[in-house]
Amino acid sequence: MKNSDLHVHSYYSDGDLSPEEVVRLAKQKGVKNLALADHNSFDGVAEAIKEGKKQGMNIIPAIEIRAGKDEVLGYFIDYENEKLKKEILKIQENLINRVKKIIIKLNKKGIKVNFENLLDRYYPNRNFMEIHLIKYLKSKGYGDIRELWSKYISKEGETYVPIKEISVLNAIKLIKEYGGVPVLAHPWAEISSKELLKEENFKKLIKAGLKGIETDNGDRDERRDKQTLKRIRELAKKYNLVVTSGSDFHGDYLVQATNCHGLGDYNCDEKVVEGLISSVPSRINPN
Repeated sequence: MKNSDLHVHSYYSDGDLSPEEVVRLAKQKGVKNLALADHNSFDGVAEAIKEGKKQGMNIIPAIEIRAGKDEVLGYFIDYENEKLKKEILKIQENLINRVKKIIIKLNKKGIKVNFENLLDRYYPNRNFMEIHLIKYLKSKGYGDIRELWSKYISKEGETYVPIKEISVLNAIKLIKEYGGVPVLAHPWAEISSKELLKEENFKKLIKAGLKGIETDNGDRDERRDKQTLKRIRELAKKYNLVVTSGSDFHGDYLVQATNCHGLGDYNCDEKVVEGLISSVPSRINPN
């Protein structure tokens, strides 16, 4: 039964809703298995699990690690491990420093943004991301989400700052080291992602411990072409990977901006969850 959404976000990264609100909405949508996979954060996992028990749902502890322009999902990871938390905090700090540098460039262009004001306005933790800055600029009338991202955040943007983060290989190794199941997220999203799908590069991901690949996350962007999707399926079959999907739900702001990414709209079969569980290192009990 397609009742599993394996890719959602809360306000502990770049979502609109609290973990409890995300779980309750998923319940309304008929989701049974839900993976809270916030970017570079475990802060919402315990809250989601607690609410999941109230709602009679299975909450899968997960994370989505930024690795350059690419991202790796980690399922059933040891999210309470203090050493792992420190590693994830380093990734958060890299993103925060990037946003600060972008703000300096914006201020020089006459677009006044105060970082501390942004912190007060947008997030309940220290996991500040570029989208918070974009939301702020949108609220001030500088443009819509996609336009602003392209104009200021993208590589061609006026205030672009290079991303300083861990590699995809190291993200996979990190997830594996702490008992998680590494899954390559939306590998159609960037030119660099498509490069990863080339045989010589993909073999390195497999060797590092990649166990799954995402074929749908609600994205209906023009980058999601048939040729790339065919390549993803070919690799999944060749290397016996778990094929996952999910909404990549962030909240109404992304649904309105893209006309997709609705929670529960891109579910996968619960057999996929069983496949992830069977890929969990034996030293970790996912239950």
